[in-house]
Amino acid sequence: MKKYFSILRINWINALEYRGNALIGLFAILSGLFIEYQIWSLIFSSNNYSTISMQGVENGYTFNSLIVFIFLSIIVGQLKSSWVTSTQMILEIRQGLINKYLIRPVSYFWYHFMMFVGVNSLYFLVYLSLLMFFVTIFPGLLFQTWQSIVGFGISLILSIYLSYCIYFVMVCFAFWFGEVRSIVVAYNIGMLMVSGQYIPIRLFPPEVLSVIKWTPIPYLVDLPVSIATGIVDKTQWGVEIGIASLWCLVLTFISFMIYQIGIKGYEAYGQ
Repeated sequence: MKKYFSILRINWINALEYRGNALIGLFAILSGLFIEYQIWSLIFSSNNYSTISMQGVENGYTFNSLIVFIFLSIIVGQLKSSWVTSTQMILEIRQGLINKYLIRPVSYFWYHFMMFVGVNSLYFLVYLSLLMFFVTIFPGLLFQTWQSIVGFGISLILSIYLSYCIYFVMVCFAFWFGEVRSIVVAYNIGMLMVSGQYIPIRLFPPEVLSVIKWTPIPYLVDLPVSIATGIVDKTQWGVEIGIASLWCLVLTFISFMIYQIGIKGYEAYGQ
């Protein structure tokens, strides 16, 4: 376990050396929020809406509460993204650089997870300061109870881990296919549409939402944000966190299984 924390620490130090990337990420969040603000401002003003109804939201969403929901969704979406880590893993597999991990006493899965956490730790601190600012200017719309803070923290950790597992499964396809990055790009675009990062999934038609609920998608963005904004109370989010945990176990098993199959073929062909 100590060796994995060393990996985390090293990548945290590397992230500090390239802290300009965190500022770029912050700019991306603010840009996305500005665009969303303009779009929803136009929707509310042109239709004279005071609230917009959402499934599971008793009194609908006011403009301010919707903007806070979307803002937090963008932050969670950024934190769970493993694009950089997955791209590196794909290149390692395709170029034979994975060989160095085969002779080390480390798990390829956990090595890159700790590397991912170490790199994203700096982003987390930057986004946390921005989140605290929003809590100040929109009092009562975020973290109304201490239980919601705990629930948000737990669900965010599960979201990040769940997202990493999904990326890892896609990365393992590189053992059999020449170009996997297009799959990752397609997944990223799809998640922008259906994970709730820019459009709350509770605005989707009931038929679509009923399908999504049978997948890990609601636990990537919607669950942490719904807990933070009070849509899901502590009696509900306990069940939801339990389901998210089960998805983590299932995808961890799938990740290790696919990796073992892929690495056996990789070694058999003497890559």
